[in-house]
Formats: sequence, structure tokens, C-alpha cells
Amino acid sequence: MKRIPYALGLVGLAVAIALLAHAGLQTVAGALAVAGWPLLWLVPLHLVPLTIDAASWRILLAPADPHRNAPAPVLVAIASVREAVNRLLPVASVGGELAGIRLVAQRGVPAVQAAASVVTETVLAVGNFTLLAALGLVMLALRSRASGSIHTLVAAVLIACPIALAALWLIEEGRIASLLTRLAARFFSSTATPPPWVASIQVFETELAATARRRGRLVAAALLQFVSFASGATEVWVALRLLGRPVDPSAALIIESVTLFVRNVAFAVPAGLGAQEAGIVFIGAALGLDQDVALGLALAKRMREVLFGVPALIGWHLWESAAGLRGAGIRVPRTDR
Repeated sequence: MKRIPYALGLVGLAVAIALLAHAGLQTVAGALAVAGWPLLWLVPLHLVPLTIDAASWRILLAPADPHRNAPAPVLVAIASVREAVNRLLPVASVGGELAGIRLVAQRGVPAVQAAASVVTETVLAVGNFTLLAALGLVMLALRSRASGSIHTLVAAVLIACPIALAALWLIEEGRIASLLTRLAARFFSSTATPPPWVASIQVFETELAATARRRGRLVAAALLQFVSFASGATEVWVALRLLGRPVDPSAALIIESVTLFVRNVAFAVPAGLGAQEAGIVFIGAALGLDQDVALGLALAKRMREVLFGVPALIGWHLWESAAGLRGAGIRVPRTDR
């Protein structure tokens, strides 16, 4: 099982290389050369959607953190780590959530409440990127009349739409805990004592249901998260202007919405290799973008992911190292307060 992500990653890398070879490496390099070093502005620009997303997370986490041990600036840093883990490491887009729960718990927030906020936020994300993709496809159909070429994407969006609503219903009704408890009982029926986490499932489900029933916070968090996802289109708009192929904001939103959906559907592929590039080329063609420009945009987004994510991973490593030293009784000055 551990080899599957690496195999999918190799397939995705092969797809990306094939797309580059088809477009012509020199042509794509020429498109990037037109933009030059100003593409580096995409790195700080990414703080905008990330900050909005962290504010959304803070709304869900606030009832469990009345003393503000994990305020919004801290959550921005933790959100950076979550994103970097999911986008740069072979963890099937779930390792970042586990890292986020651990980091928030280290700040003094009870782990169960931290996990409930992250799970709820993840469920909202499924609904939001699906809704955004549906909006993008409607906008594409209205402006290009190319709806015949997007039937597969439309079908995928329609299939994904009920998933978030079903997950929220299961959470609110407390069905997930009973399901996991039954599965654990069957799996560990031959052992004398089940692992400790089995006993904590019901506690976690109670907190998860409480989080889902705070309707005002849920709606506010969902709206902020949707704005965060949509604001990612600014990155596309700026990059295409720098690449010498400016588009209007609606086209940038279409590209971002469909690319985000494709990447999340291909969550099992490490870093979305190949899937993100293919999605940008596909939707770019429907909007009249040349393949070399579309691949230039894809590489610019990859550059931003690496330049933004690697420092976040280094910071996470340093934080965990310092936490380990403090746990061993070695005094390490705290610089995060």
C-alpha cells in the first residue's frame, strides 16, 4: 500500500513531462522568460487566500480556545504547514490535516476539539471547491459555448455535490462514531483489549456534532472559506498578465475553480502531479489559451508552491525539534508568543 502513492506520483510526473514535451520545452521556457522574476510576487500574494482560510478555521476553533492560545496569526502559520505537507509530500492530502491537529494541540487546545474543527473544515472544503467548480463551469458554458467538451467535468461535479452534505448530516446525527465503533469491534474482536483510540471515538463524535450544530459559525466559516478559494484566482490573473496573456477576472476564476476541483479529486496523487497541469491545459484550451502559456501558468503555480511550502516545512521541522528538546527537559526559548 505504501508504494501506491509513489506509483501514482510517477504516473503524474510522466503526464506532466508528456505535456511539456508536446508543447515544446523551449516554447514553455520562452513563455516563462517573458514573465521573469516578477513571478516571485506570487509567493507573498498567496498569503491573502491563506489568511482568509485561517480566519475561517479560527471561527470553528474559537469555542474550544477561549484563551486564544491559537490566534489567527498562529493559524496562518499552521495552515501554511498543512498546505505544504499536502502539496509537497506523498501523504494523499491528509497528512497536512494530521499535522495541523498536532500543532494546534501543542498550543494548548484540546486535541479532540482541534480534530473536530479540522474535520469540519475539511468537509466544508469539499462542498466549497465543488460549488466553486460548478460556478466556474457555468461561467465557461456561458462565455464559450464549449459545453460539449466539459461533460466529464460536469458529471464529476454533480457526483461530488452531495458528498459534503451527506458528510455534514452524518456528523450532526452522530452516525460516524457508531459506524467506526462497529468496524473496530469487528476488527479487534480477536484481541483482549482494543487500542485506546477506540474508547475515544464517542468523545470525538460528540465534539464533532457540537461543532456542526453551531450553525452561525458553520455558515460564517463556509462563506469565508469560499472567499478564500475564489481569491486564489488572483494568482492566476497576475501570472497570466506576467506571461503576456492577460485574461479578465472571470476567466481567471474559471481556471482556478476547475483546477482546484481536479486537483482535489486526484487527492491520491502526490502533489497532484500531472492532474493540476492537465487541468490547467484542458480548461485553458476551452478559454483559448495556447498550450505553452497554460503550461507556463502551471509551472508558475508549482514554483509558488515550492517557494512557499519549503520554508513552511523547515519551520515545522524546527518547531518539532524545539518541542522535542523541551519535552526532554532542555530549555529552549519560545519565540511564538
